[in-house]
Amino acid sequence: MEDPEENEEFMPFRLFTRNSLFEIEKRIAAEKAKAALEAAKDSDDDEGPAHQEEPLKPNVKLEAGKKLPPTLEDYFLPEHIGRPLEDIDEYYQNKKTFCVIGKDKTVFRFSATDGFFLLSPFNLLRRIALYILVHPWFSILVMLTILANCVFMTINHTKEVSTMAEYVFTAIYTVESLVKMTARGFLLQPFTYLRDPWNWLDFGVIAIAYMTMFIKALGNLSALRTFRVLRALKTVAVVPGLKTIVGALLEAVIRLRDVGILTSFVLSIFALVGMQLYSGRLRNKCVLNTNLNLTDEEWFNYTRTEDNWHPPGSDTKTMCGNSSSAGKCPANYTCREDIGDNPDFGFTSFDNFGWALLCAFRLMTQDYWENLYMLVLRAEGLPHCIYFILVILLGSFYLINLILAIVAMSYDEQQKADKADEEELAEEKAMFSWPSFSSSEPSETKIDNLTADIEEMIDELAKSPSTASNISDPPFSPDKVEDSVDGISVSSEKHSDDPNRLQVGPHKASFSLPGSPYVRRRRSTRKISLSLAKQKLRHHTERQPLVHLESLNLPYADDSNAVTPSSDDIRLCNIPSKFSMLSRRASLRRAFDDSSRRSSYASVTSRTSHRHSPHSPDKDKLSKLMEAFDRKNKTHLSPDVYLDKSKLEGNDDSECDFSKRSKTSCRTPSASQVDPKDVMVLRELIDHVEVASRRKSGFSGSIFSIEKEPLKDKVYRLLCSWEVPWWFAKIQKWVGFIILDAFVDLFITLCILANTGFMALDQHGMSEEMGRTLELGNKVCSYIFAAEAFLKIIALGFIVYIKDGWNCFDFFIVSLSFLEMLLEGVKGLSVLRTFRLLRVFKLAKSWQTLNMLISIVARTLGALGNLTFVLGIVIFIFAVMGQQLFAQDYDRFYIDETKEGLPRWCFKDFLHSFMIVFRVLCGEWIQSMWYCIRAVGNVCIPFFLLTYVIGNLVVLNLFLALLISSFGTENLQNDSGEEEAGAPNKLAEAFNRFSRFGNWVKVHIIVLVKRTKEGKRPLPVNVDTNGKNGTMLDGTVIGNGNVCEMTLDENGHMTPTTKAELNGDTVDAMLSEPSTRTPSRASEAGGKSIASDSDASTMSDAETQSLKKVELDGEPEINEVDVEFAEYPDDCLCSVFKRKFKCCRTIEDTAIGRFWWDWRCKAYRLTQHKYFETFIITMILVSSLALALEDIYLPHRPWLFITLEYMDKVFTVVFLLEMFLKWFAFGWKFYFTDAWCWLDFVIVAISIIMVVAKVFDIGDAEALKAMRTLRAFRPLRAVSRWEGMRVVVNALIKAIPSIFNVLLVCIVFWLIFCIVGVQFFSGKFFKCEDEFGNRLNATIVPNQTECIAQNYTWVNSKINFDNVVNAYLALFQVATYKGWIGIIKDSVDSPSEKGQQPIDEQSQLYYLYFVLFIIFGSFFTLNLFIGVIIDNFNKQKKKAGGSLEMFMTEDQKKYYKAMKRMQARSPIKAIPRPNWFPANHLFDLTTSQKFDILIMIVIMLNMVTMTMEHYGQTETFTDTLYWVNFSFIVIFTAECVMKLLALRQYYFKIPWNVFDFVVVVLSILGLALGGYLEEFLVSPTLLRVVRVFRVGRVLRLVKSAKGIRTLLFSLAVSLPALFNIGLLLFLVLFIYAVFGMNFFKDVHVPYAGLDDVFNFQTFFKSIITLFQMCTSAGWDGVLDGLMNTEDCTKKDEEGKNTCGNYPLAVLYLITYLVISFLVVVNMYIAVILENFSQATEDVQQGLTPEDFDMYYEKWEKYDPDATQYIPLEKLSDFVDYLDEPLQLPKPNYFLLVKLDIPIYEGDLCFCRDILDALTKNFLGTSDTGDIPAEEAGDKKKIEYEVISSTLLRQKEHYAARIIQKAYRNYRAAHGGFPDPPPYDVAIDIAGDNTESNLNVERHQGNEIIEMQDIPSKESEEKDKEKEKDKDSNENFDRGESDHTIVEVDLKPDSDVVA
Repeated sequence: MEDPEENEEFMPFRLFTRNSLFEIEKRIAAEKAKAALEAAKDSDDDEGPAHQEEPLKPNVKLEAGKKLPPTLEDYFLPEHIGRPLEDIDEYYQNKKTFCVIGKDKTVFRFSATDGFFLLSPFNLLRRIALYILVHPWFSILVMLTILANCVFMTINHTKEVSTMAEYVFTAIYTVESLVKMTARGFLLQPFTYLRDPWNWLDFGVIAIAYMTMFIKALGNLSALRTFRVLRALKTVAVVPGLKTIVGALLEAVIRLRDVGILTSFVLSIFALVGMQLYSGRLRNKCVLNTNLNLTDEEWFNYTRTEDNWHPPGSDTKTMCGNSSSAGKCPANYTCREDIGDNPDFGFTSFDNFGWALLCAFRLMTQDYWENLYMLVLRAEGLPHCIYFILVILLGSFYLINLILAIVAMSYDEQQKADKADEEELAEEKAMFSWPSFSSSEPSETKIDNLTADIEEMIDELAKSPSTASNISDPPFSPDKVEDSVDGISVSSEKHSDDPNRLQVGPHKASFSLPGSPYVRRRRSTRKISLSLAKQKLRHHTERQPLVHLESLNLPYADDSNAVTPSSDDIRLCNIPSKFSMLSRRASLRRAFDDSSRRSSYASVTSRTSHRHSPHSPDKDKLSKLMEAFDRKNKTHLSPDVYLDKSKLEGNDDSECDFSKRSKTSCRTPSASQVDPKDVMVLRELIDHVEVASRRKSGFSGSIFSIEKEPLKDKVYRLLCSWEVPWWFAKIQKWVGFIILDAFVDLFITLCILANTGFMALDQHGMSEEMGRTLELGNKVCSYIFAAEAFLKIIALGFIVYIKDGWNCFDFFIVSLSFLEMLLEGVKGLSVLRTFRLLRVFKLAKSWQTLNMLISIVARTLGALGNLTFVLGIVIFIFAVMGQQLFAQDYDRFYIDETKEGLPRWCFKDFLHSFMIVFRVLCGEWIQSMWYCIRAVGNVCIPFFLLTYVIGNLVVLNLFLALLISSFGTENLQNDSGEEEAGAPNKLAEAFNRFSRFGNWVKVHIIVLVKRTKEGKRPLPVNVDTNGKNGTMLDGTVIGNGNVCEMTLDENGHMTPTTKAELNGDTVDAMLSEPSTRTPSRASEAGGKSIASDSDASTMSDAETQSLKKVELDGEPEINEVDVEFAEYPDDCLCSVFKRKFKCCRTIEDTAIGRFWWDWRCKAYRLTQHKYFETFIITMILVSSLALALEDIYLPHRPWLFITLEYMDKVFTVVFLLEMFLKWFAFGWKFYFTDAWCWLDFVIVAISIIMVVAKVFDIGDAEALKAMRTLRAFRPLRAVSRWEGMRVVVNALIKAIPSIFNVLLVCIVFWLIFCIVGVQFFSGKFFKCEDEFGNRLNATIVPNQTECIAQNYTWVNSKINFDNVVNAYLALFQVATYKGWIGIIKDSVDSPSEKGQQPIDEQSQLYYLYFVLFIIFGSFFTLNLFIGVIIDNFNKQKKKAGGSLEMFMTEDQKKYYKAMKRMQARSPIKAIPRPNWFPANHLFDLTTSQKFDILIMIVIMLNMVTMTMEHYGQTETFTDTLYWVNFSFIVIFTAECVMKLLALRQYYFKIPWNVFDFVVVVLSILGLALGGYLEEFLVSPTLLRVVRVFRVGRVLRLVKSAKGIRTLLFSLAVSLPALFNIGLLLFLVLFIYAVFGMNFFKDVHVPYAGLDDVFNFQTFFKSIITLFQMCTSAGWDGVLDGLMNTEDCTKKDEEGKNTCGNYPLAVLYLITYLVISFLVVVNMYIAVILENFSQATEDVQQGLTPEDFDMYYEKWEKYDPDATQYIPLEKLSDFVDYLDEPLQLPKPNYFLLVKLDIPIYEGDLCFCRDILDALTKNFLGTSDTGDIPAEEAGDKKKIEYEVISSTLLRQKEHYAARIIQKAYRNYRAAHGGFPDPPPYDVAIDIAGDNTESNLNVERHQGNEIIEMQDIPSKESEEKDKEKEKDKDSNENFDRGESDHTIVEVDLKPDSDVVA
């Protein structure tokens, strides 16, 4: 028997009994007594409290709701399930709690107090409730109930059914909460029912249910029940991926607080400005003119009658204005102000603060903002677009993307945290995977355990480092292994009997297998103490795991050719072992099946006998087992295991011998080559024991009977692993040779493309002939693919075939194609045809980008699945809420009251609610909200805003964050390289063959030509060893892939000149077969290297260019060269030209040549001169402006027309001269090798052609008209000369390949949806309309024939799915959410047969098509653009070496750095105090922070009163506001006067003060002049709004506003880059505006999205129209207007064509949208994301520029004259006075000494030195890379020289003291000496000499501590010394001596020093 105590020691789980409760109470009492004792002791002790222990914290791994950690799982017994146990967390040892562990090992924690004061923890009822609560089925049932309830809510039932269901669900929830309350208790104690926030939700819902049941007056609160859905999130938190998403969401919501504050602040300002500008201005209407003579009242009624407004009978009235650029009314109408209500049912207005705020939010979220933009611009005029530009750029682009940045960051951090958690868990599991069983278990369990043990052995072998490393690792050396762990190793040392024999033994270190530091079990309980385990853990983590042996191909023990690797070899393949037990067992079984003949008894017994140490109770049984095993195998004993002797003895054979081996045999062994056979011994044993454990038979010898074969293996053996006859093998080989060839792959790819083409050609209205052709083509393709699949199966064998994912994909599609052919006649299965489209994805095999994007999609699908689930829950909750809240009101309002009928987007059932919420998620909330407000009231506003913020801003941004994070790990280009290395790209191979064939032909032709020409044989080639350089005998050198020839230069030296480049084939020919080919043959193949110096080459330059570079294994030799910019021009012509025409060289040396060169140098200097550049830029800008003037009014202004004609000629001449000058200066070679110069050249060439055309009068040709428009590219020339722009454009150009790739992928991806759309909707968008364009009801006109018979028109929608091109356009509208509502309407109404009249919502399933497309086509592919741009951006950043610096010029980079580390600022000279007495007080008052805050409060109050203004307010209200405003003006004037008196002329040095002064003056003028000022100047109220930005000053005083400061800082830092991108956007706008004017200025307006304000008639109107479209807003309307071919004339009276042009309009708008909306705007996002993360990083690192700012502000107090120096004695006070984080609170003397701050003459310290030292101190680094080198600001520093430093000074004082002391002692000993010369530190402060000696001693001791950095001895000494220091401090403060600081302020603050 074992000692029970010993057993109990390892029992973490004990049942919770009354005794346990008594123990807890005892512990609590003891703790209280101890606390009281300590408190009493503390009060007695004046010395301060003793060092306290750190308080215990709850163990995170044992929190309620978590699973049991693997460390404890083994101790947990089944009988403990669901029973109260003593708490397993140490933290709760003395708290009244107990825990219960459920069946699924989840920890539940409960209070051990009485529930409801009645139920003790031992009460039977409570025990039952506990058992139910912790059972996993309980939570599953509750979950299912919730889901059932949710599903029930989505269905519209009769009242009786829903009431009944309500009762049932309420009853279930009541039971659930009663169980929980009974088990937990109610509220007062921890872990009771209401302490869990999830339960608040339940409790509230149940309470509301009962209230609505019994108190009928409460109305319908049922919608609140929908919050129960939120509980679904609680249980999903268990799913690992979901946890990340939900965690990131919650984290993001918390973080969005700052952005929320900033956003609401900015929006409030925009709303206030909007209110001041546009209040009441959107009520303008066009009223019909009347000739009647009306009274005032009649006139009022006449103008208020809707029928008199334009257009009559329509809901949307024309907006107009009376300013010159505002919208005009049509003929016979006049614009009247303030008539009727606001637009959009009165909801769009700036009439009060609420509506204005809503408008501002709508602008920020860009929802239907083009409508508001048009209304305001039509009412107020074009200049008001500035307001919108600001809101869009600041609000929309910046703040919304900031939200994205925050969501992305929180996702990123959450992901990292989760990863760390998982790793920790995995480590733990790996450490503590020990089986445990008690000795009373039956024998078969023991066999199980034995198997487990042995398997564990292999595991350990695999995990532990090799014993080779043990030798160098003393704590774990093999000799010591015995005492702490069971060592085991398989050693390959020589045996006494047999030199080659393998022996398995315990002690020796093996060099062929890793050793295993084993964990020994306690022999009593076979359990392991945790401390020992932790110790193991520590040892384990010190070393790395080796390769998992499962991954090595192990040979059999009797394989004589096996080579056992050394442990070093194994260490090379350091792979983490993540193989499951399953794979291990399978491989073990395989090993057993294949080699039942082998055994190694000796090795087995020696190993096992060692494994179970002599004390082991199982020893005898195990030996029996071994004997049985031995007997069983006597019949076929294998020979002993032999090792490869040569390997052990290290014979010379092991070296690489080129003649015998292939190249690979010299490589370091990889995992697949390592073959440790020693392990097979173990394998065998496991196999046999495993058989036993599976058969579960008794412990007799029968355990070794033959194992029953599992079904899976049987099937595999029968079906897939048969032996094939030799003839079939031969067929296989030949088929494989053909089908796996690269050309076949190419053919298949072409078939895929052809098949896609056939499917894409399907269209509405095609001929039968074409239909048959397409069908035939499809069938042929299907047969080809089927044949390919069949032949591949033959070639590879089925098993190998299906191992490749692509093959499975092919097989699936082929099967579907045949299924579809079989079911051809069946109706409704045409959908199967769409599966063929998936073949397009086969392209991914060879198209790298598509492959990469698919892999990104695949990788994110896991997380996306989770996110989609969260998205689903969000949509579901809001949809159900909307349905429950609003459905009845919609019916009441739209059906009963207004009789309009329900709007299409409503909450009538779940599908419609779902679609509304989905639409809100897409960013369109405002229109649905208007309809909701009409029906239900303002309660809709919070509902929609909440849906938008949570759904769109948070969840969808998480979608984007996910994509960005997956892009972060991928690289668009680089992936391909790695993959191709593994499996060569077959297509590339095929193309490579073509190019090689082409090169071969070319080379042979050249050789032939040369041979006939020269009649001599080519020369052989010498090739050097590394294959890089070779020489032909004629002196031609092949160097680095180029053929060079040696030429004589002027000085007679031989110089190589490049002649041609070799391509791979040639070089192969030259280098690869030197042995088999004759030299002449070799050089023949390399025929193009034959040309010698003497004879002219026949190769043209173009041919030379086209030859490829060589790709050799040898690295090209790179010579690094320092670039120096030459101040003289290049040669005019290429060197080739000079070589050919030798006369050129002779001319160069003559006088004419020198004269020519001289003038070229002058021209070069001229073109490089900055004035020349400025002149050219001016000319470019002026010529661009001239283009902008060519608008629709030009023919009516003949003088302007003529001026522009002449100016055009002038520009042409100027640019021509510039071109000639550059040719002359730079030479043609330089000019034509620069892309920007080419641009110039093309534009000049176009101008010249135009002039020539004019002269010869051929100017009317259409082609020339098109050429004229190309002049719009002129502004691009400015780009090359404007550095900021050029940088952005270059970055953009570098991104083009990847953007283009993504564009292609989008096109392919969308193609699938297009073809599906064509299948669904082609020809079904036709409808019958009356003359007003209204669709007729299907009851009146059922089909096309009826329609035509009744003289109505049968029309098609402009945007339709009749063919793939139209489908693309339709889908692009859907993806940008513009015009998509109409498309969805047409689709859902579409009839089942063509030619039928559509009926409302008859095909509701088509909603699903669009939902899927939006998720995959829009959310996904369009966001890939952002992903790609950001990815590209980051790559550029790595190259540029800094964040945004690639978007910046040098100057901007400097600004950026200065912003990032603002200490480049020198201290400002403080404003001197005035001498006049009253001004003195005013100065103190106005410069104090409190005064600032007071004024700020007043400004905020002023803002609040402004928000109270509204349209149509009463007289009284207006008067009150007037006086309130008056009082504010008085306050601001008083502030202004006080500051003027206090600060005098310095007042105007502060920009804010100047602004305040202007505001005050204008406000007073405004009061004085009444309303006149507003007419002429800007309204003073508006300026007062701008004052709100003064909040920025106060933000710095608020410590908690750090987050907002970070946001503002990141904005400030982004400004330069954003400015450059803004310029680029403007450039794009400019060019497209000029194009638009040229193409579309005559298009008829008003039509669709074009009217008299928004059109392309003038430059400014074009810009305004294009600006709205850069956010993709309203482009569908503009497209409609530009495609207009109905409402127009081909030739009007002026001879103009006012019709649109469909193809041109589509091309123009789509290219514009892609460039502006998808690329440039996304660059904004990239910059903002980047900067935000940068700024956050800065804040997290601790020191922000703001801290440096504050430093300088504090500095002004100590250095009012801004000398940049302060006296040394002020230093201690100064660093104490600073704010965190730079502050060094007193006592800080030692720290200052340690910081070693330089001291300048006159004992001064320099400000930058102090800052530098403090920064180093804060960052804990000696190196401050952050602080820039002192630049211009440090001129004053030069005046003083460094004479010492604080550390040096301290050392000097210390030395002086030692000398003085020695001298005193000497004098005391010898006596009679005169007094020593006085030392300049007053030591004798405290009185007599003995005291000062004491002081010296003390300081001496401390100084030693300082020097040696030793921590202090005793805290008591420290306290005493502190007391003494207090006195000395007082002395210092009284300022008794200049230098006392060094002596007296010496704080023995050894903690700090240490």
